[in-house]
Amino acid sequence: MLDPRAFLINNRTGRVVAATFIEFLNGTTTEPSVCFTNSPDSGMSCDSAGAVHYVKNGTDLGELGTTTNLIGGSNTQIQYNDNGSFGGSADLTWDDSAKELGVGGDINLDDGGTYSTTLQMVTPTANRTISFPDATGTVALVAGSSGQVLSNQAGALAGGNLSYDATAGTFGYGTGRNTITQQTNKSTGVTLNAPCGAITMNGAALSADTTVSFTLTNASIAATDLLVLNHISGGTVGSYVLNAQAAAGSACINVTNISTGSLSEAIVIGFAVIKS
Repeated sequence: MLDPRAFLINNRTGRVVAATFIEFLNGTTTEPSVCFTNSPDSGMSCDSAGAVHYVKNGTDLGELGTTTNLIGGSNTQIQYNDNGSFGGSADLTWDDSAKELGVGGDINLDDGGTYSTTLQMVTPTANRTISFPDATGTVALVAGSSGQVLSNQAGALAGGNLSYDATAGTFGYGTGRNTITQQTNKSTGVTLNAPCGAITMNGAALSADTTVSFTLTNASIAATDLLVLNHISGGTVGSYVLNAQAAAGSACINVTNISTGSLSEAIVIGFAVIKS
């Protein structure tokens, strides 16, 4: 006769989905001979020692009741759904001793572009180090081009006119420079909307020990700003003194001939606006 010894019950439906039977022959029992499953290639099977194994898609995943048929991968590897089975990967690990998560690939925080993603520390007051790729990698947080100094632009990183040359160790305006030439005479105003640039003055005569003034209209200038001026080319070196007074959207530039004679030279004045 057949004596049922083990049943597998579906917790949701309460139905028997697998059953193992022990066969009695002449008053003695033999090894389990029959194992019913709920599908042709998935369910339960019995080995020669009477142990019930879990079978999935025709593959024996080990003896029922042991962990070998449940855990995927190797020690420290985090479990995930790998096509319906537990999977593990050397690129996704957890070191419980060091309390360290290991990720061998990219971490995708993409939310479709609707929301921002915040990485928050559990203990905000403790020091944290974030390591970025070396020069051969790409860091998405960096904006602008090489050498640009970054600033907060409405909550986002952005590059502007300021730059730093790491090789030369110099800091200043990397972009935004422009030039203009003064027309008519040395008191004629010029318009140059740039944070830095060069003004080529008219070549009209400027008498000895005489100052001439002209207006530089420039939207970059505020009334509290400072202008750095230099005689960068053209004319007699050391014969001129330059200074300026800033106003909202403009500056009055004063040029004095400190030589002993009249000079008719189209000198070039370099300038830079410094916020103050």
